[in-house]
Amino acid sequence: MGLTLKDSIILLMPVRLFSYLRSQLTLLGVLVIGILWASCDAGITGDYIENQAPSTYMTIAGIDREDEFRLSSQIRISWWGNDPDGYVAGFEYAINDTSEGAWSFTTRTDSTFILPITEGQTVDDVLFKVRAIDNDGAKDPVGARLRYPIINSTPSAAFKPTETPADTMFGIASFGWTIDDPDGLLNVRSTQIAFNDTLNGWVDIPFNATNNGELFISVSVDNKTVGIKTGQVYLGRSYSSAIDGEGNPILVSGIEVGATNTAYVRTIDAAGAVSMRDQVQWYVKQQKSKVLFLNDIGKNSSLDDMNWHLSYLSELGIDPDIWLINTGQPALGTIELSDQFPKVVNPTLKKTLSQWDHIYWVSDDVDRNIVHALDITSEFFAGGGSMFVTIPMKEVSQEDVIFNFLPVDSIGFFPPGGIETGFVINAGTEITPVDEPNAPTLKLESRVVGWYPLQAVSGSTLLYESDYRSTTLLGFITDYTIMEGVSIKNTEGNLIYFGMDLTKLNGNNNMKDFIEYMCLQQLGFQQ
Repeated sequence: MGLTLKDSIILLMPVRLFSYLRSQLTLLGVLVIGILWASCDAGITGDYIENQAPSTYMTIAGIDREDEFRLSSQIRISWWGNDPDGYVAGFEYAINDTSEGAWSFTTRTDSTFILPITEGQTVDDVLFKVRAIDNDGAKDPVGARLRYPIINSTPSAAFKPTETPADTMFGIASFGWTIDDPDGLLNVRSTQIAFNDTLNGWVDIPFNATNNGELFISVSVDNKTVGIKTGQVYLGRSYSSAIDGEGNPILVSGIEVGATNTAYVRTIDAAGAVSMRDQVQWYVKQQKSKVLFLNDIGKNSSLDDMNWHLSYLSELGIDPDIWLINTGQPALGTIELSDQFPKVVNPTLKKTLSQWDHIYWVSDDVDRNIVHALDITSEFFAGGGSMFVTIPMKEVSQEDVIFNFLPVDSIGFFPPGGIETGFVINAGTEITPVDEPNAPTLKLESRVVGWYPLQAVSGSTLLYESDYRSTTLLGFITDYTIMEGVSIKNTEGNLIYFGMDLTKLNGNNNMKDFIEYMCLQQLGFQQ
């Protein structure tokens, strides 16, 4: 069907309208370009407006507090700024001193400050001023300011009970204490320690304000002779030498060997306020020998048994230092280290034990302090030390921690289904050498029960054995032949374990010869 005239007009109208509009836009473009050309030729006209400085405002307009209602010197302060023709790029603030060189830049609008109190004063009015800086570098010529009425709080210092010396120590003692200040640890200027002299003996100890106000130091003195000594300070568990601001080791004076000593600590804040003193006492014992005798005998005969051992060592020319560590009783679960040892194992106890070349360790139970020996004697052995240990072996689990230290692979046991009930060694039974037949032979003076035979670990040396027998449900006593070890020397040759009570083995009256063989010949003990 053909188009009518009306239809043709309708279809053509958009096309013509588009052509018309395009021609008009082209003309408009020519006019705009002409105007711009004319403007460039004539130059930009009008008045130039200079950059306007920003303004600064404190969040708090004023503070009215007096006497005990004054603020703590640790204060959180906030502010803000405005720029009428740009934006605020940052701020500068100053405290008390507002000269040009005293300003600090920040982009923050709040922060916590320790406002300084004039030294020697308890109260002060501290000026805080802040000024905004805009994106063109213009600074608020007036700024905002506020005086803070503050009061200084007294700091504190207190020893930590778990990090102080035992009642008696040798040449090394450790001290842990905490410091605090209600105005914040950043307000603490120094913390100090003194020994026996609170007038001239104070020494600054370096501290880190981010370490929760906790300090730990060790002090080492030469305790080979009695008298007043100077000690060196070591920091932390790493036992690193403490150095002062001039690069010299920090030394403390006034510690007396052979006497009871008192350690004092205190804290001083930025305003000069001094805390109350805290104090702790301990006895510094002289070290007179290269041999340390550890008495871990828990029974009532402890001192008598110790003196029995000491008498034979004395005959051999050895007068050892003595450390009683026999407090407490073995119990199920964790076995606590004797409180006669220092409370801090690392570094205090480890460093202390390493001061000797040899250790003679006597106990009546393998569930006592010997269970901690692997840990506490690590530095002693690393320094070339040697040790003789005599403790009767009893029935313990094959998984017991003592087997990580003693050179024992296993102890006596009975095959399943048997009628054996325990071990017995008859009076007169000999304890005979294995490795060196000419070594002294011991003899049991009376019948004993409950001592277990030993099997040496691979690579170690079995030194002594004996004739162990077993009791039965039927009341008989039969020979036990699975193992018969009594004493073992470890692979390194620096530890001998003897699994019986020596005080019961002098039937041949040759204990002096035996101790000489074990300690002097085998382990190289020297006075």
